[in-house]
Amino acid sequence: MSQLDRREFLKLFTAGAGCFAFAASTLPFTSRRAWAQSGAGHYHFPQGLASGDPQPDAVMLWTRVETVDPAAAEMRSWIDLFVQVAEDENFERLVAERAVRAEPAADHTVRLFLHGLKPDSTYYYRFFAGGDRSSEPGRTRTAPAPGTKRDVRFAAISCQSYEKGYFGALRRLVNDDIAAVPGEQIDFVLHLGDFIYERTGDVPEDMTPARLIGALPDGSEPWEPDGTRSWWRKGGQAAVSLADYRHLYKAYLTDPDLQAARARFPFIQTWDDHEFTNDSWQSHDTYFGDGEPAQRRKLAANRAWYEYIPAVLTRSTSPNGVANRAHDFRPVRVDDAPMGAPDENFLFQGADNLKALSSLTIYRSLQWGAMLDLVVTDLRSYRSPPVMTAEVKKLIEGAPVPPVNLVKTLDAGRTANDGAPPETLHYGDKALPNPRRDAPPGTHMGAEQREWFKATLSASTAQWRVWANGGPALQMRLDFSRIPFAGLQDGYVGTDAWNGYPGELKELMSFVRDEGIGNLVSIAGDYHAFAAGRLPVDPDAEDLTFAGIEFLTAAVSSNAMFTMAERGTRNSGFFHRAVVLDREGEKFANWNNTLVNGLRAGILVNYSDSAYLRDMVANERASPGLDYMDSDGHGYSLVTLTDAAVKVEQVNVGGVSRDAGPEGAAVLRRARFTVKSWGPGEEPVLEGPEFDGPPPYPWTLA
Repeated sequence: MSQLDRREFLKLFTAGAGCFAFAASTLPFTSRRAWAQSGAGHYHFPQGLASGDPQPDAVMLWTRVETVDPAAAEMRSWIDLFVQVAEDENFERLVAERAVRAEPAADHTVRLFLHGLKPDSTYYYRFFAGGDRSSEPGRTRTAPAPGTKRDVRFAAISCQSYEKGYFGALRRLVNDDIAAVPGEQIDFVLHLGDFIYERTGDVPEDMTPARLIGALPDGSEPWEPDGTRSWWRKGGQAAVSLADYRHLYKAYLTDPDLQAARARFPFIQTWDDHEFTNDSWQSHDTYFGDGEPAQRRKLAANRAWYEYIPAVLTRSTSPNGVANRAHDFRPVRVDDAPMGAPDENFLFQGADNLKALSSLTIYRSLQWGAMLDLVVTDLRSYRSPPVMTAEVKKLIEGAPVPPVNLVKTLDAGRTANDGAPPETLHYGDKALPNPRRDAPPGTHMGAEQREWFKATLSASTAQWRVWANGGPALQMRLDFSRIPFAGLQDGYVGTDAWNGYPGELKELMSFVRDEGIGNLVSIAGDYHAFAAGRLPVDPDAEDLTFAGIEFLTAAVSSNAMFTMAERGTRNSGFFHRAVVLDREGEKFANWNNTLVNGLRAGILVNYSDSAYLRDMVANERASPGLDYMDSDGHGYSLVTLTDAAVKVEQVNVGGVSRDAGPEGAAVLRRARFTVKSWGPGEEPVLEGPEFDGPPPYPWTLA
């Protein structure tokens, strides 16, 4: 960031409530803090502290303060704070201290942009309010200077439902990092979304919740079970106001394991759907049926995310000359109004939709010396509506999963069939006028973000390009066409991620191949499973070619993919056998086998444990490019980038229904992969997995 840009950024940033900027001293100094006249016990920091988006010379610091007595008058006004930053844990080598103010307009959160720091250096920070101090000092780290070539290590996490499980995986991550030698500690945590869940009571009635958040300040009408939505228990609510979203962040951030992780590591974050609303697109929700416009909720969700997630947005650095378009929250007025008509890029032109979306932009890129360009995308705010609408679901009623060919036709819109889209869609003996016949092609990124994404990849000169991908691009399919006499078509396992936008994914992978862009690694979340595989340019081509590699990380605490598949198939003997293998009461996640090797392999193992027979019927194109799946468990992924290879370790901690305490969750297994560097005209080769601990099924047969 140039000096002119930095001055402009500081002016814009500090105009916001709770936003401050100051420079570190080049030399340590003696504290000049005036200790408060009042004694301790008046204030506390119930959500801990955090840092985010480290730059070579700067980082964003964050905290939130409250009076101990919530009814105290101070909570209706500002609270003065004091921050200290040091080069050591004992705060003997101070480099910065500053008085700041927490204001009610920002829910008493503060965001502090600290610049003038040394590259590739560790710093410690703490906050004071009166005579009270944040309980634990924060620790953060700046990025290496441009051109520096050193190994980069980070962790990837996603999907942390407060009600469905505990966050012991995060404590395991913290404890292991503390025990590691300095050269093997991680640089940052990449959070891929679903930091909160916007619903309360989001646990089926037949499951015991780990803990319940309780009623929201406003909230939707409490849910009364009617047999149609098994995931919501009696009294469940959805967030509808800024107070609701703030309440959820405050509740989640009381978790001691999440606080410990945010205190130890700088976080880099994107969002998925639950920071706003389930399966969202643009400013539209999809709770019931096809949903309805929800611009006021989108605005409230954006504002709460900005208040509670430390990120450098406005005037963030622009690696390799490609301008970042991210910007801080801008207050606007919106109503829940019709979405308007879509433009040529499927962006709906209703004024309230455009204003809600433009209130906050978070897609951006960050750089770690010469080793890494990190490309962080937003796959919710600009996507086209889902192709699986209520009327399309009615058309394919009886189909186990959405048929691949139907999804591809709908997603292509008016470009389907080389510009001659069918007038009518057919499934079995039913027909439906094609609802997307005159529509533009679907988009997951939106036109502006897609062009920025391409430009960022093209301009990158780093050894590795890591795509922070909110939802998996790996193919996940069920090959029903291989089942004799069933009369079914191959289908996608879910269409809320890239499976539902196959046209744009093919365009992006073709671009990567045609531009000769190597070393592209997607790190993805959302699907509550560990997986690894190669990203095909065209998964349905006769000869497969691969443009990138992807590692999917499991949920921290949300229901595992296997758990959801097992629940959803209990009333279907055939499909249940493809999901669960029961050997004398011991159940295995056969779902892994079915997705990777195909339905015939998944069914066969119910009658024979022979790896030989399974391999005979395995379909290597069941899910083209998908090489590994571990769908039962929770945890995080560790990524190490060296000059020669990317190494990934998927850490599965198993179940999360009990609080693991300060020791952290025990590790069930570690699966390790290596992908060596590849260049233009070459394809990625996935090596592994190698296991510590018992392998998941069917790798137990190997």
